[in-house]
Amino acid sequence: MFVAGAGSTRIDVRSVWFLLLYASDLLEKLNGEDRERLLRGERDNDLLDALAEVLAARVERRVRTMLARGYRRRVEPLTRVRGRIDHLATARGQLMQSGRVLCRYDEQTVDLPRYRSMLVTLRQASRRALSAEVRQHCLTTAQTLERSGVSPADPTPAELSKEQFGHFDAEDRTLLALGALVRAMCAPEHSPGESELPTILRDEGALRRLFEQAVRGFYRHHLVPRGYSVAAERRPWPATGAPGDLAFLPNLNADVVIRGHRQQVIVECKFAPIFTQHQGKTMIKPGYVRQLVSYASVFRGEFVGETRAVLLGALVDGSAGRDLDVEIDGLPVGVRQVDLAAGPAEIRTALAAAWSPRQNS
Repeated sequence: MFVAGAGSTRIDVRSVWFLLLYASDLLEKLNGEDRERLLRGERDNDLLDALAEVLAARVERRVRTMLARGYRRRVEPLTRVRGRIDHLATARGQLMQSGRVLCRYDEQTVDLPRYRSMLVTLRQASRRALSAEVRQHCLTTAQTLERSGVSPADPTPAELSKEQFGHFDAEDRTLLALGALVRAMCAPEHSPGESELPTILRDEGALRRLFEQAVRGFYRHHLVPRGYSVAAERRPWPATGAPGDLAFLPNLNADVVIRGHRQQVIVECKFAPIFTQHQGKTMIKPGYVRQLVSYASVFRGEFVGETRAVLLGALVDGSAGRDLDVEIDGLPVGVRQVDLAAGPAEIRTALAAAWSPRQNS
C-alpha cells in the first residue's frame, strides 16, 4: 500500500496492476481462455503471475515456431574473405603478414532488441512472481531464449522503436506489449526503509492519465460486447463567431462517453479529491460540477435519447463526501468515488455500478 497523487490517495499494489491492465491495449490482443479469465476477474489477486505465465508460455511457443531473424554488421579479421575487404585497415594493421584480412559483413542473428527485451522481462518476472511454479517457468523460458542466441542485454527504447515486423512475426508485437505490461507490474519493489515505484506512480499527471485510461478500458471491454460504444471524445464547443475569435476557445475533452440502446453517459474521471470544505460545509468542487454539467449539456443537445453524467473520483483519505444522485436542470448526475486501497475485485464492482443509475433512484 502506498500514497500517491493529490489528497493522499491510497493505492494497493494489486490495484496498480488492475489499472495497468485495463489502461493497456493488451486485452484486445489476447484471445481464448486467457482473456476471458482476466475479464471475469478470476486472476485479480495475482495479475502479475497470470500475465507472466501467459508471457512465458507464448515466448516458449514462439521459440518452437522459429524466432525472427535480423542482420547485424560485423567487422573482424578473418583468414578467409567474407563480405567486403577493408583494404586500408588491413594494410594499416599489417594483417596480411599473419594471413588475415579485415572483413565487413552482415550476419543473420536472432539477437534482436525485441527478444532481448522479452528475456530481461522474463528474468524480472522470475524474481517478482508470487508462485514458485510461475517463477521457475519464467526462468526456464529465459534460459531457452539465451540458449537460442539471445543476449541478456536490455535494449534501449530507441532500439525497440526501430524494430520492423512482418506478416510472419506479427505475434512479436503482442509479446512486446505483454512484456511491457509485465515489466510495469514488476516495478514496485519492497525493501526495508524505502519503496521504489515506477515513474508513473510518482507523477500525478501520469497517474491521472492512467486512471482515465483504465476506466475507459474497463468500460470498453465490458460494455462493447453488450452493444455499447465507449471512447474519449474531443470536439470544439458549439460556438459561433469569427474564426479568429473561435480559435481562442479551448476544446471540449470528455474522458469517457458511453453510448448505446438510446442511452448516453458522460463520465468525467478525477484522480484527486472531488469534495472540498467551504465555511464548514462539505461540497463537490464547484469547478468539477460546472465542467461535468456543461460537457453533458453539449452532448445532450446532439443525442436522441437519455443522457446522464457521472463524476468518478478516486477516494482519498479523510474524504467527507459520499456517493450522490442529483438532477441538475433535468440532467441526472451521479457522483461516485472508487477506493483504490481496496482490492481489484472491489474496484471492478464499483466501476461496474458507477456508470448505471441506482435501482432505487
